Amino acid sequence: MSSEKDLSPSTNKGRKDQLRQLQHDMKTYLGVVTMGLQALEAVREDPEEFAELSQTIVQEGVEPLKQIVAEIVDVAVNEQE
Repeated sequence: MSSEKDLSPSTNKGRKDQLRQLQHDMKTYLGVVTMGLQALEAVREDPEEFAELSQTIVQEGVEPLKQIVAEIVDVAVNEQE
């Protein structure tokens, strides 16, 4: 096993594409969380709707963001190897 990193153009392009996609996904899910939090203001007097919307924010915004962070960490770790 070589200690040199594979810095071929195809590898660099693939990494850039992957990071670009992660950036796009992160912005998308941050938008879900942001809009969801704004919507919570409108339903704060209705505990049932508030709970349902909170669950939606977690499922469609927070959980995917956790996955993206894990992927970013994985990319960073693999880059150092």
